[in-house]
Amino acid sequence: MELRHLRHFLAVANELHMGRAAERLGMAQPPLSQSIARLEKELGVRLFDRANRRLTLTRAGSAFLDEARSSLQHADAAFAFARAAEHGAAGEIRIGFVSAALYDHLPMRLARLRQALPNVRPRLVELSTNEQLDALAEGAIDIGFAHPPLGTGEHLNVQEFPAETSVAILPDDGGTGPVTLAQVAACGLILFPAAQGPVLHARIMDSFTNAGVEVQIVQEATRALTMLSLVSAGLGAALLPQSIRRVAFEGVRYAEIDDATLPSYSLAMIARRRAQLPIVRRVWQLFSEQS
Repeated sequence: MELRHLRHFLAVANELHMGRAAERLGMAQPPLSQSIARLEKELGVRLFDRANRRLTLTRAGSAFLDEARSSLQHADAAFAFARAAEHGAAGEIRIGFVSAALYDHLPMRLARLRQALPNVRPRLVELSTNEQLDALAEGAIDIGFAHPPLGTGEHLNVQEFPAETSVAILPDDGGTGPVTLAQVAACGLILFPAAQGPVLHARIMDSFTNAGVEVQIVQEATRALTMLSLVSAGLGAALLPQSIRRVAFEGVRYAEIDDATLPSYSLAMIARRRAQLPIVRRVWQLFSEQS
């Protein structure tokens, strides 16, 4: 059974007249009659009664009508989806992200994606910057949101976003107002592993050294929410981008640092420069548009 046979059947069922159905389909009547006859032979049932030069649907024809219409609708939808995918307007886009992307940049762009390209399905995976670089090289993700510096910029499309200043996260002691680096150090520092972002890690540690403050890393954590949980448990203090303030987390307080300049947290959108699929190009362009 071919889809054209179903289209022929639906036309005849709607018109109940071979001549009008043939005209509607833009074909001659004899081939249409032959198509219906072949369909009936394949199904082993009569779909139409032919009496007094009038066509009526048989019981089998009436039962077949809804299924045939549904099958064609599904087929047409599949064809449309395939054509949209060819032009980058449908399919799956795999997005890697660091925790800092969750507080502002990524949710805004996902909302934009849902509105502009509703047939594109994002698949999100939280990865460190280095993990994203490996995943892009292996083709495991299509677009990433990572912390510069990246070290392989010549192989990537990179769009950097405005850097964010750091904020201190301390156990909630009821205090208010800014804190000093010494107060942060007194709690012990919760920081990401050096391998996760060696340049930023070194700059943070240098900030304490330059201020003459001795600090000990008491816990390492790769995710911001893990850091917040550890701070809430009283295990230390952390330094994260200002946008973390959007997360209301019980047991912690956010505070500015008033006696030192800490390195900013930079965020960039990245993708492989070569051999991009249409869907990657379209989503990249959409994500690159100004808010």
